[in-house]
Amino acid sequence: MGCFLSKSNAQADRLNDIKDNTAPLPQQSLVTDPAEYRPYSDKNGSRDAPATSENAPRYAPAASEIAQSYGFKRYEYKKLAIATNYFSNKCSIGEGGFGIVYKAFLDDDDVAIKKLKIIKLENKLEEIEYLSVVRHPNIVKMIGYCSEGDDRLLVLEFVPNKSLRHHLHDEDKFLEWPKRIKIAINSARGLLYLHEECKPKIIHRDIKADNILLNDNFEPKIADFSLANFLPDTGNINHISSILRGTNIYADPEYGDKQRVSEKSDVYSFGVVLLELITGRELSDEQGNTIVNWARSQIGQALDNDDYTDLVDSKLEDMYNKKEMIRMIYCAAASVYKPSYSRPTMKQIIGVLEGTISHEKIIDRKDIETIQGRPTTSLESLLGIERAQIFSPRMFSFEELAIATQFFSNNCMLRDDNYARVYRGELDGMAVAINKLYLWEGEQMEVEQMVNPINHNYQYLNKLIGYCDEEYDKFIVYEFVPNKSLRFHLHGHKKTIDWSRRKKIAIGCAKGLAYLHEFCTPMVIHGNITSHNILLDNNFEPKISGFELGQVLSNFVARISTKAMENRGPEILKDGKISEKADVFSLGMVLHELISGKPGKATFPWTWLVGYLAPEFLKDGKISEKVDVFSFGVVLLELITGKPSVIREGNFSMNLVAWVAPQLAEAFNTHNYNSIIDVKLQNNCEIIEMIQMIHCAAACVYKPAKTRPKLSQIVEVLQGNMKSESIWIHSDNTYLKDGPQY
Repeated sequence: MGCFLSKSNAQADRLNDIKDNTAPLPQQSLVTDPAEYRPYSDKNGSRDAPATSENAPRYAPAASEIAQSYGFKRYEYKKLAIATNYFSNKCSIGEGGFGIVYKAFLDDDDVAIKKLKIIKLENKLEEIEYLSVVRHPNIVKMIGYCSEGDDRLLVLEFVPNKSLRHHLHDEDKFLEWPKRIKIAINSARGLLYLHEECKPKIIHRDIKADNILLNDNFEPKIADFSLANFLPDTGNINHISSILRGTNIYADPEYGDKQRVSEKSDVYSFGVVLLELITGRELSDEQGNTIVNWARSQIGQALDNDDYTDLVDSKLEDMYNKKEMIRMIYCAAASVYKPSYSRPTMKQIIGVLEGTISHEKIIDRKDIETIQGRPTTSLESLLGIERAQIFSPRMFSFEELAIATQFFSNNCMLRDDNYARVYRGELDGMAVAINKLYLWEGEQMEVEQMVNPINHNYQYLNKLIGYCDEEYDKFIVYEFVPNKSLRFHLHGHKKTIDWSRRKKIAIGCAKGLAYLHEFCTPMVIHGNITSHNILLDNNFEPKISGFELGQVLSNFVARISTKAMENRGPEILKDGKISEKADVFSLGMVLHELISGKPGKATFPWTWLVGYLAPEFLKDGKISEKVDVFSFGVVLLELITGKPSVIREGNFSMNLVAWVAPQLAEAFNTHNYNSIIDVKLQNNCEIIEMIQMIHCAAACVYKPAKTRPKLSQIVEVLQGNMKSESIWIHSDNTYLKDGPQY
């Protein structure tokens, strides 16, 4: 439900002309631009003349002075408590991500009082006075606030006619077309005011049908704009979404972990609102298909065939202006399906909706082709990058690394990976992980050549610092990642990883691999994707590591395959059952012998690696990006099921891929996924997001190598802006009968 509900008071009703009712937020710093307008001083809302070099004030008035001039009041908590019958549920009219809204009678008028939840805002709430001068007929007016101890409340004008969502989706309501186009245009005017006429600009960050409130004349008023101004301006979607839960379908898919928000994020969300106005559909259906995904193909077909029957809300029948409808469709498509850098501005959207500018200014034929099924964002936007950041790794001497690790003391050892012993050290004040590589008998290893492909600086890759390439001593030095591996947190730790972090890890890893496969020139193939090589920082941001084994593993595959055939390795990988003649454990022993040059031991710990190896890799030893895709699919299965790549129960062991296949086939038929979802999640996951990840895992693991998806497609599906059906359709379920084709 909407967070702010309000009603126009007498003063707001007098503000009919947008030009006379918009005002920049006053600057509290030194005024240096002689053309800059002074803040409001007239009670009727008129502006002073532009300041000149002669009459410009040296400093703008303090926020408290400005607030006072507009009657912006600071209330006592007790007074607001009494006005709401001590915050009785009887007075509650809505609840949102920031708090509960109560209707009250205060100062001889109906008001909405928002009691904020305890959340950490970057600025003091008192500074919200600074926004009291925001004046626009399509923006909810702020009347006052309360700040006592831990209690924070906002007093807002009350809008009596509920939200746009109520009128669109309540079965007993019907919103006529003239009202829909009016709401679209005037809501866009409100957003334009926040984006371009407020100084500094205000980015809403939570545009949705719930936050577009309607008065008795169906004039829209945008709510919840103010608190967005006090959230961290870092673009951290995890922080924002933790407050704005349940609104992810409105969220800009390019609004990534490191990307700073902009007004283009609001444009995307407004485009989703336009889709609701056009189609009358809920945000997602019972199958989990979002309105954005559903409308993609419908819009393309409607525009191609000039037939809008299947797209337009059936309640409207033919009672709409076709030209206006087409203009709104183009605005929605340009806002939602174009990459952020080419989305229209709100000013352009208003122009197209009103018919004063052509839709071709914001969307062209090529864009329509994109709507009909091609990726919705550029690779650069999808990955949050502008250009490859390549650097030259530093060459260290053996002595430098020995000193950094206290001469390779066990006190500094982090782990023994059987292909490298990893030590924590410090170089030039930086914490590093120093990988001391084992030498393989009969193998020549040029570390300098090994590190050349991985000298990229990208947020989801474990940053390479340098290397040592001496005759008998080979090292690779990475940035130290403090929170151990995904494998540890999934399979070796009592505490589980919650769903939001699992999804975050999956998307980050997919972006890292997409960067290597699709952005780097030449392409970089990892060759060793496992949950053990996905490291996590303290915020559970994933960092892909372990490149060094991938660079040499393929050298052994021909010999591995020969030994595996003697032990019926391919058969076990096909049916997942282990016996004395088909033993995954024995394949692990072969890997150990070939890599270490030592006889296998009964305690050999590497059998889990077999579960990540693609069937074609075992057959011919040729490594390709599709091998990485397969291995990543196994990691997704681990995130979904909570089970390791090789499952052991007593004397019985089974490949995770083989274990999942029959249960997944049943789940796809019954739409009940409980048998494969990690019991530790205890239903604490978003089922739509879970199904998206399941489809991604299935497409990566069970489809033939040539038809496995690209990692950029996986990112799009996991982020929800591309249909799962684009990578896995119903007929693909046949691949589950026999499992991967070894």
